[in-house]
Amino acid sequence: METNYYNILKFLHIIFFTTWMAGLFYLPRLYVYHTKISKKDKSYQTFITMERKLMKYIMNPSMILTWVFGTLLTYQISVYDQLWLNLKFVLVFLLSVFHMYCARIRKSFEKGKNNKDESFYRWINEIPTTLFIIIVFLVVFKPN
Repeated sequence: METNYYNILKFLHIIFFTTWMAGLFYLPRLYVYHTKISKKDKSYQTFITMERKLMKYIMNPSMILTWVFGTLLTYQISVYDQLWLNLKFVLVFLLSVFHMYCARIRKSFEKGKNNKDESFYRWINEIPTTLFIIIVFLVVFKPN
């Protein structure tokens, strides 16, 4: 029974981590296209709606549930002193900070006060990808 509990936690952690990452990959890309549109254009409001719904209905719940199921998994397997796991938590914390930064950017677009250009968003779009690759490496290879 304990194996089933572990597998259920792992399954849910993977599902919510995947949906969270999808949002973290997509939102900065939306910002790239959003910067190209005049604030007076009707499409500007469409982007605001898309970004808000992505954050509110997909990214926020997915981030929270990733943390919940990841923490429960850690308690389930009782490995607190593993280097790979501690590094993973630090990187997931950094992803969470990036998530909050993206939320702040979203609000600046909503207020019409975005002052960053397209190339800035192209650069920050690489942050979640880089962290994702390192996290997956740590989980698969579990270096000590």
